[in-house]
Amino acid sequence: MNKVLIIDDEKQILDSLSSILRDEGFQVFTAREGREGLELFDTARPEIVLLDIWMPGLDGLQVLKMIKEKEKEAIVIVISGHGTISTAVEAVKMGAYDFLEKPLSIDKVLEVISRGLAGENQKTEVAEDVKVGISKGPDVYKQKTIGESIVVYGVGLHSGVKTGMILLPMPEGTGIVFEHIPDGERIPAHIDYVFSVGYASTVKGKNCQVRTIEHLMATCHMFGITNLLVKVSEEVPIFDGSALEMCNNIEKAGIVEQKEGVEPLKIDTKIVLSNPGDGRHLSIEPSKRFEVEYILEHPMPIGRQSYHFAGNRDDFLQNIAPARTFGFIKDFERLAKMGLGSGGRVNNVILLNDEEVVNTTLRFPDEFVRHKVLDLIGDIYLLNRPVIGRISAKQTGHLENIALVKELQKIFVAKNGLQ
Repeated sequence: MNKVLIIDDEKQILDSLSSILRDEGFQVFTAREGREGLELFDTARPEIVLLDIWMPGLDGLQVLKMIKEKEKEAIVIVISGHGTISTAVEAVKMGAYDFLEKPLSIDKVLEVISRGLAGENQKTEVAEDVKVGISKGPDVYKQKTIGESIVVYGVGLHSGVKTGMILLPMPEGTGIVFEHIPDGERIPAHIDYVFSVGYASTVKGKNCQVRTIEHLMATCHMFGITNLLVKVSEEVPIFDGSALEMCNNIEKAGIVEQKEGVEPLKIDTKIVLSNPGDGRHLSIEPSKRFEVEYILEHPMPIGRQSYHFAGNRDDFLQNIAPARTFGFIKDFERLAKMGLGSGGRVNNVILLNDEEVVNTTLRFPDEFVRHKVLDLIGDIYLLNRPVIGRISAKQTGHLENIALVKELQKIFVAKNGLQ
């Protein structure tokens, strides 16, 4: 019988949660303050600790630190009724296994406990509406997840809010899923959930949304990550405006190849978006690999730039991931009036006036077109599967990218007889 220790100063939480867990077959110990909890941890030796953050005396983070000093591998699940992304990130950075927000969902509590007992990469039950399609065959790619949890801090480009993000390994068939920390709602990073693409790609659930996901999706695309839980507030951090920091974190965590496969979408006929307008063009045609040809035409100081992306990870890491978000000062002034772009800083956006770059040195002479390729690579991965084909783009943005992804989704559904 597995032992669970609950440390929470709210008697109602202790009584209700302990009763439910006992019904589920756990041996439960309870404590209403930190020092009592530490004593029970020493005597009961529980496999799982549920720990409230806000308590009189020793707070949850102090207790967490002491538990991890006693037993480095202890599985501590932090819970809070006043949680923020910074609290969650800090707790996980200190060694917490996961973070749950009150009011607690019993299904979520049991899921996290089950995952903790089984090991992060063991298969657990996953909701049907967040699964990617699984198919076996000669062209199937292996599904992948990360080797260990990742915790990062940053600022939201459009919200301007200091934020953070927790990435967790997930079992086969999960897909890439965002979890909105304030209420625990999960939103698949899939084209069916795309809500807004004006200035950033955004997915929306029933009660919340997560925006500016394109750089993270591009990183997952190039590392072949198919299964990942991303705990975040309302916006993925912008970091330095590129995907470089995200790539570095993924490389440190490592990639785990899983047993099941995910079927790629092989393009067998050319698709051209009808009437994109304004000299814009976007098409995809058959190829032996995924590749992108992008042409960008702007007035000076950008001018005409083109880039051919060969579709491999090394090319991405060296030539695409470091390319930063850019914009004209006048555009950021307009975004500010719309309540967007508040997180644009001199160190995370390339700022231009009508004559020159005003705040930084370019990493590449053609950094602007490379960043457009980065965004496109991320948007295409909203299919949650590899695409084998050659994309040709001119002057396109998130709006056109998502329109193409919707067409590709229709093709995949038709090919596989899905509804």
